Amino acid sequence: MRKTISMSGSESLCAKGLLRRGFTIIELLIVIVVIAILAAITVVAYNGIQTRANNTQTIDAVKQFVKAYHLYAIDNGDYPQFAGCLGEGYPAPNARCLSQSTAECWGTGGATSLAINEALKPYMNGRVPSPSMQQATCGATTYVGAYGSYSSTTKTVTVYMILKGNQVCPPMSPNTVTVGTSFIGDATRCFYRIEAAA
Repeated sequence: MRKTISMSGSESLCAKGLLRRGFTIIELLIVIVVIAILAAITVVAYNGIQTRANNTQTIDAVKQFVKAYHLYAIDNGDYPQFAGCLGEGYPAPNARCLSQSTAECWGTGGATSLAINEALKPYMNGRVPSPSMQQATCGATTYVGAYGSYSSTTKTVTVYMILKGNQVCPPMSPNTVTVGTSFIGDATRCFYRIEAAA
């Protein structure tokens, strides 16, 4: 049975709300604002996850290098006497891990060193790990990755790494001393000293 609606009378269908179609401007604005808030939350959460993953990649690579330095010293009686970026994959053209010139935050520039990578490669199962190539800034200088430097005076190696954000520098190994932590620009700088070979 079909029910028909009469158009006669004092009330029209529009007044009763039976022919209402679409949304009001206010309703559309509310939906747009809710979608924008959800999108902003998602982007912030994703960036945080990506930063943590990149920091973990750098920390893991540095831990492997520290372990390789110790194993090298056991076999050779001293550490490899080179200085340079640890790992591979640094951006061209100069492939620098610390800066394009003298670094205002590290006190030294740093270029890739095939000598370090080749000397330590056998102690890392023949594979050189790569720190994350995420960029951290200090003033006008951009930094990526990690750096190792041998001191012939103290017979120690100092390893530096940059982590994005305000981080706690993790411990490396029993024979590695955390020399310092500092916050530079949008990053954390970690210094480690590998004790003299036994």
